[in-house]
Amino acid sequence: METANKLIYKQTNYLKEDGEEYRIIVTISLDDDCHNNMCDWSITADIRQKNKYGRYEEYMGGCCHDEIAEYVPELAKFIPLHCCNHYGAPMYPVENGTYYIKNSDKSVAIEYLRISDKEYSKLSEAVDDKMYFKYLLFNLGIVDRWKRESDKLLVELEDLCSKKWVNPYTPEKERFTLILTDEERLLIEEHIKTGYYSAENIEKRREEAHKAKMLKKRTEICEQYDKIIRKAETDKKIMLCVLDYGLLTDNVIYYPHSNTLSFNWNDYEKKITQEEFDDFVNNVDRSRLPEGIKFEIIK
Repeated sequence: METANKLIYKQTNYLKEDGEEYRIIVTISLDDDCHNNMCDWSITADIRQKNKYGRYEEYMGGCCHDEIAEYVPELAKFIPLHCCNHYGAPMYPVENGTYYIKNSDKSVAIEYLRISDKEYSKLSEAVDDKMYFKYLLFNLGIVDRWKRESDKLLVELEDLCSKKWVNPYTPEKERFTLILTDEERLLIEEHIKTGYYSAENIEKRREEAHKAKMLKKRTEICEQYDKIIRKAETDKKIMLCVLDYGLLTDNVIYYPHSNTLSFNWNDYEKKITQEEFDDFVNNVDRSRLPEGIKFEIIK
């Protein structure tokens, strides 16, 4: 059988629905079209509708997996591997897996990771520890199952293409490969022995993390509004100083970033004269104002 570094299979189906005619071209591929040193699976469709002139116009395309499953069911088996690498692993299984378990509906995580309810429950215990999560993917046999699923469909794709797929990369040159090192495995298994991953200790760490998160947020809120309060107090002292000197504050503004008190900064309020400005600058009690403050009058 001829060998190839990429496999691409296209199948065309025609159908009629509600009086309309459609052409569906399903494309299944295993290649590195992203040029990232990893071959990935893809299954997409180009669906076109026949117009009154007999030509097929673009109707929809891309990841039309519901349509593929309904109208080309014999190829639906490839859908779960869409965007998975040739090892069968979904894209970023640890990062995306922990995210979906924590933030999405259970069905989303199960579909993405291609796992059972029992495996979901076990992985849920590790969503706050990505190394432990990765360990479980291997230890529960999920990674091996992904590989078997991919290998099985690879044989079917090879038969469809009448070509034998050859990986263009050696394992050392591949990227985004899920690997559990011996050191990581030993560390996790030592933690398991000491009870670090017991349900009680996991829950305890979650509570501590939640408390730390709340304390951090409280500190941020206090710092945010303390800063606002300090600015308001500074503005208050400055404006009272100007007012006590006998000048109105309607056309006065303080710029803290430059430590500048600006007079006549807008055109629609009454302005002070140059003489009033000079008198204020020369005689104001500067102990009531920020150190090093500068003054300006807009003419």
